[in-house]
Amino acid sequence: MKIFDVHTHFTVETGRISEDAEKIGYAVENKSAGEHVKFMERSGIERALLTCPTQKNMDDEDACAAYCRQVNEQGAKLVRDYPERFLFAASLPLPWTKKAVEELEYAVTRLGARAVGLCSNYRGIYLGDPSFEPVFAAIERLGVPVLLHPAAPLVYPKNPVTGKILPMYEFITDTTRTLLDLFAARTLNRHPEVKVVVPHSGSCLPVALDRFYGIMRVKGENVTVPLDQLYFDLACDAFPRGVPILLTLTDPAHILYGTDYPAIPEPVLKGHLHSAMTCPHLQGHVEDVMWGNARKLFGL
Repeated sequence: MKIFDVHTHFTVETGRISEDAEKIGYAVENKSAGEHVKFMERSGIERALLTCPTQKNMDDEDACAAYCRQVNEQGAKLVRDYPERFLFAASLPLPWTKKAVEELEYAVTRLGARAVGLCSNYRGIYLGDPSFEPVFAAIERLGVPVLLHPAAPLVYPKNPVTGKILPMYEFITDTTRTLLDLFAARTLNRHPEVKVVVPHSGSCLPVALDRFYGIMRVKGENVTVPLDQLYFDLACDAFPRGVPILLTLTDPAHILYGTDYPAIPEPVLKGHLHSAMTCPHLQGHVEDVMWGNARKLFGL
């Protein structure tokens, strides 16, 4: 069975995955492209879509744009070096939308990016903010899916364990926060061709959406969330409860496989892969979840 990993990372840095790695609660070592390919071979993964969620030089527009260009050039080089293995998603110098649109155009039309990676917030600006409207218009025009990735909120409590290990709670709630912001702003309704891949089995969205609808009704606003524009990856801990809950929100045609490599150790990923392949709730759809849905979405 072919496997397409839609949630995996690369970086232009050395050492840890980012200079903020200690803040997330544990160090993550970068892996070379060669090591990545060997991991894919051991795991039976045929293709991987690389992203580099950039949150660097956020106070300097020109430096941020230069860094994103460096990231995108590196992503394109990895695809050239391993054309049968890798695709890459563009990184954008947000929150500067003019430069972001220019970089997206360059990454897609000149470098061959197959998607665009967006973080849940940029200096506390969430994706439903009106200033991001030109970015979503460009995404729709260029026809590339969005890969959403969490970022830490500007403010969060530091004392509980969730503030010491951000992926445990703060990351998945920030993903959910930016999705609700997009829905309330009707961004996806205005751009019906935009597809968004939500990470980590939908994060908190399956249990937050009814609350969102209820509060919007209290405010006298009728909001329709275009769920058909949303896809969901299985990166990290989607089993045993995540998938059944996710299937109350979507269908197997909108579920994709992802690893979050190299942020997750290989022995843990081996268990995740086995759970995905044998999940009783996905039986009859495993080949589509592991390969077919991603192949269609990313145009292979």
